[in-house]
Amino acid sequence: ISSAWAEKATRLRSVVSDVLPVDVHQSFPLSPEFLPPSGADCLVSSFCLESVSHDLLSFNHALGHISSLLKKGGYLLLIGALGESFYMGAPGLYIPVVPLDESQVCASLKASGYELLQLCIYHLPPDMKVGVDDVTAVFFAKAKKV
Repeated sequence: ISSAWAEKATRLRSVVSDVLPVDVHQSFPLSPEFLPPSGADCLVSSFCLESVSHDLLSFNHALGHISSLLKKGGYLLLIGALGESFYMGAPGLYIPVVPLDESQVCASLKASGYELLQLCIYHLPPDMKVGVDDVTAVFFAKAKKV
């Protein structure tokens, strides 16, 4: 490992005090004892909500549930897949995913009490489509809880 990566790893270990389980399908996905009373300043969700939700409604509920963890004016960085209906967990094991499109992501954020600040879409080129999923694009959404 290079010294730059070793330094980053050491710095990260010095600031991360715990890793906590979160159940996005519960109204209160994390025990309040782990958050300041006003909520978190920032949340990051990367390829999670669409992977653990069985349909758009449960995706929207999960997004709303994690909103309860964030303080008013706090930021959400939501990263996910567009057009994906499955990913391969192991050979022959296909895990279903909610196939989202750009308008659904925008509508879900708005309905969950967010102001969308930035949305970037990365369309996968053919050489990145290798058969482990059927994703067409990746989105990066920066939103503010209003």
